[in-house]
Amino acid sequence: MLKVKLLLFLTALVYTSLILYLSLINLAETPVKDLGISDKAMHAGAYFGLAFLWSLFAIFTFEAVRVLQSIIIISVASTAFGIFIEVLQDVLTSYRQLDLYDVFANTTGVLLAGFMVWLLKDYLIRLKAKINLDLMKK
Repeated sequence: MLKVKLLLFLTALVYTSLILYLSLINLAETPVKDLGISDKAMHAGAYFGLAFLWSLFAIFTFEAVRVLQSIIIISVASTAFGIFIEVLQDVLTSYRQLDLYDVFANTTGVLLAGFMVWLLKDYLIRLKAKINLDLMKK
């Protein structure tokens, strides 16, 4: 189970770092503008992924009775991370600025992820138990 937790942790950490990096570079010099996807949809999707990955890590790491508490903490932390990045964009760069609509899109993605994890919690807890059982057989 340690390998699963480590894999989930490293995936969430790399994903978080990627969001930080992409949030602070000048995207005008990248092909992102050619994707044809709304900026706000990209924000919501990115933060959905962020909250979902950290929630998976929490479910596979902590007690099943703490799922709701974990979802709430991760949702608050992910939203705070998004606000922090928006402030960094305004303070550290000349080509990006704080955008409250981005904060709203980020928060929407986080809330959707929290809702989805809550809906899938029973399945994820059973999956965790199955992985534990399979690992004990080996």
